[in-house]
Amino acid sequence: MGFLTAGLLLLVSAAAIISYWGAVRATNDAYDRSLLDPAVQLASNVFVSGHGARLDMSAKALEALVYDQTDEIVFQIRAPDGRIIAGTDGLNPVSDIAPGKHEFRDGTYRDRPVRIAALRNAGGLVVQVGETLNKRHRLVWEIVASELVPTVLIAIVSMLATWAGVTHGLEPLQRVRTQLLARRAQDLTPVADADAPEELLPLVDAFNALLARMREVAASQQRFVANAAHQLRTPLAGLQMHLELLLRREHQPEARDELERLHRAVVRAGHLTRQLLALARAAGDGPVTRQLQVVNIKDTAEEAAQRWVPQALHRGLDLGFALEPAPVMADPVLIGDLLDNLIDNALRYTPAGGSVTVRCGLSRGRPFVTVEDDGPGIPAGERRKVLERFYRLPGTTGEGSGLGLAIVNEVAERYQGTLELESGLQGQGIRVTAVFPAGAAAVLAPAAAPVDM
Repeated sequence: MGFLTAGLLLLVSAAAIISYWGAVRATNDAYDRSLLDPAVQLASNVFVSGHGARLDMSAKALEALVYDQTDEIVFQIRAPDGRIIAGTDGLNPVSDIAPGKHEFRDGTYRDRPVRIAALRNAGGLVVQVGETLNKRHRLVWEIVASELVPTVLIAIVSMLATWAGVTHGLEPLQRVRTQLLARRAQDLTPVADADAPEELLPLVDAFNALLARMREVAASQQRFVANAAHQLRTPLAGLQMHLELLLRREHQPEARDELERLHRAVVRAGHLTRQLLALARAAGDGPVTRQLQVVNIKDTAEEAAQRWVPQALHRGLDLGFALEPAPVMADPVLIGDLLDNLIDNALRYTPAGGSVTVRCGLSRGRPFVTVEDDGPGIPAGERRKVLERFYRLPGTTGEGSGLGLAIVNEVAERYQGTLELESGLQGQGIRVTAVFPAGAAAVLAPAAAPVDM
């Protein structure tokens, strides 16, 4: 549109210049002919006698000859020797006109621009008639306006019509753009081409072919991660069990230290394997509707409490639950992964003597689950980064893998939910909240009491 606007402005400017010069030429042609008539009449009324040349015309006739309602008309008659016979001395003498010829030229009279008609008769007498330019200017602008206004209107209508046409033609492309911007980074489903104009179909097809290849690569990577994690889980569990049995026996201090370090490494490897399996489930490229059912987060949290309360007590932490019904349409396994990772993260990074609280319920009709702790928290500038895979805060201690919140975010986005990270009460710790759509809320609505988050 910018190129079109610039082109139209250039065209209108060129039309204005051409119209102006054409109007000036047409105006001069029209008024020059009327300006030559008094010069001819003045020349025909000059008589030469023995006493010299003189103008033989009455005052009234002379006044009528040079009268004009709009402009001032002046004249000058010079003898062949350059002497002024009649008229004003404000016009410059003319010496380059051949006898019996006339010309039109621009000049000045008392510092005002004038148009002059000059002629020289056969006897060498020079007559000049000058006229100011008021009516010429007015006619020029009338001609320019009459020609330029339609041109400007045509240009404006053309711009509006082109803008409307281009906007209408690009609407399908804009819809495709909006769809792509609204997608998750892992969403590689084909772009709908039903509304795409025929000219864009090859581009959409090529883009969908690229997405298909990317889906194949992503699926291959996910299968590899899932298979590798699954194959590693059993031997790691066996190795952990044997190490725990070995640690129950008597050993030399050096050997026990080595066994304990080995046990911690195996535990961490087992945890990472479980995290990779959970990530593969959450980021799977299968249809979202697979294994969907109404899952009450309250029931899932109560099951999680049985697993995590003993660990919290072992670490000297207060793990509390404030649960209300919170139905969500989801895969129950993934909701369990989400809760386990939220609780595991909170327990890992909250120092002994701290507290962790798990809440769930409905907020404005939308199911939510929140895990809040009073640990070190996450700086505001790092809260989006911790949702990335394998990212850990600089200086973080502990045995985390950097996948916990990434898994939680994958699960939330998979079911059109949102993840919110905020500071805990009194600015201490971190509160992580997953909020889901209200689609399944009506199923348990009679038993679900709204909760203020």
